[in-house]
Amino acid sequence: MKPGGQAQGGNALEMPAFTALLTTPFPLVGSPVVFDKLLYNGRQNYNPQTGLFTCDIPGIYYFAYHVHCKGANVWVALFRNNEPAMYTYDEYKKGFLDQASGSAVLPLQPGDTVHIQLPSEQAAGLYAGQYVHSSFSGYLLYPM
Repeated sequence: MKPGGQAQGGNALEMPAFTALLTTPFPLVGSPVVFDKLLYNGRQNYNPQTGLFTCDIPGIYYFAYHVHCKGANVWVALFRNNEPAMYTYDEYKKGFLDQASGSAVLPLQPGDTVHIQLPSEQAAGLYAGQYVHSSFSGYLLYPM
């Protein structure tokens, strides 16, 4: 918080919410995927350098990801505090661009983190391009 109760980038009533796009295809396996182009980042809870969302208001949050698959199968995981909360898998078909999505409602406490990760080199076809956007979004449904 800035002095005077102002949240960074907005007013004190602004709730955590973000959407970030992946600009580089085929990110590293086994570490957070860095969705580095911000469309919105209320309260600055999402870090576009690390790929981590960090909770500062306890509550129930909604997260969604939409990813493209090219050249290989894709297997992505939504992680909460370095533990997988859910997985999504898509099988690549030669000559096609495919997509996969996932979403989850998660309870979070201050300091909890959420990110997307590729668990396996065998399914690392996560794609992004100038006109093909893979995205990661999240927002606070209600505080607790």
